[in-house]
Amino acid sequence: MHRMLTLVLTFAATVAVAAPAGGQAEPLRYAVTPGARRVFDRSTQTEVQVRSGEKSSRRVTAVSARRELLVVETKDDPPQMRVVSLETPSGERLVAYEENGEDQLGQVPATQRFRPMPPLLAAHRRDLTGRPLETPLQPEQPMQAIDRAIAELQYMPEKPVGPDAPVTRQLNLGVARLAVETQRLAAPAATDGPAAVVFQTTARLTFEGDFANRITVTRLEARTAWAKDGSGLLSQRGTLVLEEKAGEATQHLTRTWEERLAETGRLAPAALAKAKANLEALEKAMADARAGNFDAAVAALQQYLDGNPDGAWAPAVRSLHAALAQQRLIGQPVKPARLRLMLRDLQTSRDRAGASGQRDRLAQIDRTLRQLARVNAKQILMDAADPDPVVRDLAAFALAFLDDTQTPERLRALIGDPSGQVRGTTLVSLAIRGDAVETDVLLKRLADEEARVRGAAALLASRIYKRGDAGAQAVLPALCDALDAELPWTRTNAASALAQLAPKDSVPVVRALAAAHEKESDDRLKQLYRAAMTQLTGVEGDSLVPYQAWLKKHGGANG
Repeated sequence: MHRMLTLVLTFAATVAVAAPAGGQAEPLRYAVTPGARRVFDRSTQTEVQVRSGEKSSRRVTAVSARRELLVVETKDDPPQMRVVSLETPSGERLVAYEENGEDQLGQVPATQRFRPMPPLLAAHRRDLTGRPLETPLQPEQPMQAIDRAIAELQYMPEKPVGPDAPVTRQLNLGVARLAVETQRLAAPAATDGPAAVVFQTTARLTFEGDFANRITVTRLEARTAWAKDGSGLLSQRGTLVLEEKAGEATQHLTRTWEERLAETGRLAPAALAKAKANLEALEKAMADARAGNFDAAVAALQQYLDGNPDGAWAPAVRSLHAALAQQRLIGQPVKPARLRLMLRDLQTSRDRAGASGQRDRLAQIDRTLRQLARVNAKQILMDAADPDPVVRDLAAFALAFLDDTQTPERLRALIGDPSGQVRGTTLVSLAIRGDAVETDVLLKRLADEEARVRGAAALLASRIYKRGDAGAQAVLPALCDALDAELPWTRTNAASALAQLAPKDSVPVVRALAAAHEKESDDRLKQLYRAAMTQLTGVEGDSLVPYQAWLKKHGGANG
């Protein structure tokens, strides 16, 4: 659901569109020949609201991009086009951030408000309506189905369409069913640009199976203007609204996008011939990459860059070259020193993605880590017993992503490691995996001399217990004690675990949270303590006063 593709039909063809009167068909012709170049300005805004109990957050991000389409060639039998798209995003900017209704954007470091995005280069073979000639893979995940549904909004209708004769179609998207309706709107007012035909397309995307009760798409639509003279897309505006439930949390996502034609042109024959030759070389490199021959792919991309260092496609090819070079590294065992450096870099990137709420980026990093761990499993298992605590710490992190029969045993051994850093990382890895440990083991780590270890143990408790479990009841006193830790991360995990695990109306836990609130100097942690107390008492307040009143009423104000 990250990047939404807008497709443009770019060669001579005729599609009948119902005329507004008289029953006569009005042909809509595409008369663009090889070498045609069109540039679009695109802007996307995404708002994500998450509510869990009494806690809520709101994030708004914006991305602007420049997208260039180049027609490389056309064919008549069967009718098709070959188009290269180059998308250059300016990067994703965080423009609004709230927690529990309060503006927190100023609390986010400037370095975390912007995420660079690499340029993207792709080649497409399309039919007369813009649909891909190759049969796309059936979506297996919700985001894949949503991407496919958005793409369907941007294809030309296959049948005549008029204001009183909308066209509908049904599609099976694997994990979801899609119903699309397209109708033609009244002719727009005259402008300085070419005359346009405007379509309104609305879709109903219904998930099935395990996703049916989790994800609901409440709105998916787009308005698209095409030039009557056959030159292609003029503009599009679209909206996606969905809700996703995960346990007690609900996420409400709204995404809007707008794209407008900004520039047109045509390549000279010599430049077009060079572009076609370059494309063939790049496609050969990608074929090698798909076949697992990363050495050949990386060498071919480097050869392209050597010959086209300042070409329009060079930034995207450099990004692709770097990605394939990393893929080559994680696709085969690497030397121990290189492995440890890669793990450290990925650990840092993962921490940043988690801190800034970049769920998609986090999932991507985790996939890379799983592949890296699988290929280097033997070395990681050896490093888990290395004399150097730094090496053991990186191994403990990597074990979170290693699906091996020896992994649980190695992690359990590292829980009691002499190094506090290793103990903490091990508990975090167990939390990532969701692996349970004995309650007495967890209690020992909740009383660890290292504050980070106590915080990691609190995180693990919140992942392996549920409210009402015997283990959850047993760790509550230790979690209350962890509210006194000098490390804010530990206090955060302890408060979150208490909100999740303590019984409703638990006087001792509310008393501990209130005491922690009185001593706390961090306003964001104070908000977290109040949210936890609200979760347990049902009382809401912007200060301690209502919670102290609740404690007094329940006999827990003192003692």
